[in-house]
Amino acid sequence: MDSPIAMRPGALVAITLTLCLLASLVAADTGLIYRISRDGVPDSYLVGTMHSEDERVIGLLDLFVPLIEGVDTVAIEMLPDAVTMLAMGAASMLPPGQDLRGRIGCARFKALTAAAAELGISIDVLNRLRPWAAAMTLGMPASDSGRFLDMEIYLHARKHERQTIGLETAAEQLSVFQDMPEALQIEMLDEMVKNAAELPKQLEALTQAFLSGELAQLDQVARGQYADMAPEMVHWFDEILLNRRNLRMLERMQVRLEREPMLIAVGSLHLGGEQGLVAGLRQRGFDVQRWPQCER
Repeated sequence: MDSPIAMRPGALVAITLTLCLLASLVAADTGLIYRISRDGVPDSYLVGTMHSEDERVIGLLDLFVPLIEGVDTVAIEMLPDAVTMLAMGAASMLPPGQDLRGRIGCARFKALTAAAAELGISIDVLNRLRPWAAAMTLGMPASDSGRFLDMEIYLHARKHERQTIGLETAAEQLSVFQDMPEALQIEMLDEMVKNAAELPKQLEALTQAFLSGELAQLDQVARGQYADMAPEMVHWFDEILLNRRNLRMLERMQVRLEREPMLIAVGSLHLGGEQGLVAGLRQRGFDVQRWPQCER
């Protein structure tokens, strides 16, 4: 699940969501790619992804292919194998005999029904989901093929027999949402419903920010989209969805970076900021620079 580049309050696309790109020629030629280096260890690469089927986003795979083929290991947030996907699907469902209508009340469910109809989402499916899963379903970009950029990176690595690892387990990612108080889950769902009509515009703004290749621009757009949410939701997004997971991923990638060349692909909102992966790797003694070096 991508963090979501989980990348807007609606998509919370950091998981998994989600996560954002000004479609200039320079941006399309560079992407969000960082070289990680340190004396005595092989170079590795950190790339930012977005959980989107947008052709502009998927097209960035061509930039990553030579890097994938030049490393021993490709690390992504979580391996999308069958067992993991089944576990994620099961955890998103309410227990037998319960439905979302009963958990959130008739008035909220009616508003959800209207928003889901506008987006072409099955209300019968939503009615079986936990509030957090319904909120994420409502906020995710439409999917026809399921072939998002992070999945394409994973599949290319497998095709070329590179070792693939997950920086988190399914249980760890699920705990981010399962440990969320239900009142906060419902508040997140309310935000999704309230902003449903704006989702396409917000997603396009994130996509253009992502394609710009500028972390500061991406962070500004993403935070601007959830700045008006309740302080508890902003804290959850910053601290639980991003910062704590960043620390866990840093600890796990550091061990491997010290012994083997890697490509690390994670949702772009995990890269920037004082507690992001770029800053964290630098604090651990690695030299982390944009790649390739060019005028920006």
